[in-house]
Amino acid sequence: MKRLLVILIAAVGGLAMAQETLPIGLLLPFTGQYDWVGANVQPVAQMIADEINESGGINGAEIRLIQGDTEGTVDAGFTAAQKLINADGALVLVGPTSLSLAGSQQLIVDTGTPMVSPSAGTTVLDDYNDTYMFRTVPSDSLGGRAIARAATDSQFLSGESFSNAVLMVGNAPAMISFQDPIEQSFADYGSPLLANMLFTPGKTSYRTEVQEALANDPDVIVLVATPEDSARVMGAAFEAGYAGTWFVTQDQTTNDYIELATPALVEGIYGLEEVASPESADLNTAFEARLMAYNGSEVQIFGTNAYDAMNVIGLAMLRAARDGSEVSRATITSNIRAVTDPGADKVVVHDYTSGKEALEAGNEVDYQGLVGPIDFDEYGNITAPFAIKRVVNGAWETVSIIPAEALD
Repeated sequence: MKRLLVILIAAVGGLAMAQETLPIGLLLPFTGQYDWVGANVQPVAQMIADEINESGGINGAEIRLIQGDTEGTVDAGFTAAQKLINADGALVLVGPTSLSLAGSQQLIVDTGTPMVSPSAGTTVLDDYNDTYMFRTVPSDSLGGRAIARAATDSQFLSGESFSNAVLMVGNAPAMISFQDPIEQSFADYGSPLLANMLFTPGKTSYRTEVQEALANDPDVIVLVATPEDSARVMGAAFEAGYAGTWFVTQDQTTNDYIELATPALVEGIYGLEEVASPESADLNTAFEARLMAYNGSEVQIFGTNAYDAMNVIGLAMLRAARDGSEVSRATITSNIRAVTDPGADKVVVHDYTSGKEALEAGNEVDYQGLVGPIDFDEYGNITAPFAIKRVVNGAWETVSIIPAEALD
């Protein structure tokens, strides 16, 4: 009788420990100035979570997405990360952004929680941690280099180039990340900056800062700032009679920014946008159609990166379960590279469903995504091409594509 009781207790205990849900934390801003990041990533993440769950989950366990609102700040980012990791038991994080990374990066490492960020381009992650941190967006080191390469090389600007550049950077972590890469790259390409200026974000007027920049007689101003501050800076320069052009980063290379700053003010400016490799063009077209069918929305900035992040996570979970391991922070971490590293005997896959078929057939997989091959380096970084865009007749048009190999 006692033996039967022990067996029953063990069985009940085993059932109690069975994984019914697998929580994934979305550590992103859902309110505040950068709420659009969370709004762009969440539906893509949910679409992949639904795909996984509808195919039977991970050994029957369903993916559950939990939102942690960083509000785009360091303090709120720390609070949100604490809740997701310690209270909600998130096994892996999608995010954070560069804006709030400083509030969560040490907690992520200390708790051994893997993160796959679709939006953190900050150079802090270039060599911060070689175990838990991955991202499916290229570093600002590459973005800054792409700006300098395009601005100084006429082949990327339809015959135009600039040799007298001034850099203006809003004094905030997500902006400062671009500062050193841009300055160093202009020097590397033979056109050192005339001035490298930090300015205080959130001011109502930037007349003084603009006058200081224009005193250098620039032919281009590289502007790294929030969309709101960028519009104020450009407006002040227009009033001061600036006749040169501008080069902006991804936050402003959007239709929303054209509306915010007004088409007349931004006509002719250049912008940077991370894009998919040419080999991924058909995959991206299919993804756009799929998201439209899923919830009626168009793909927005970081949407492709979110798709890749979620597929990497889903396949890492599945491989851990296939090999008899509990799906945990440790086993997800150890399987991320296993499903993304290239290999001669691996099956190349571009989505969760095809990856599931290959893994369950006993094969190993090499996930290659919408942004191109997801080949993480030692510190979890990837490379990707960039588009150089220009506002023409009130709309962004692609001027050229700078391949990743051109940024060496």
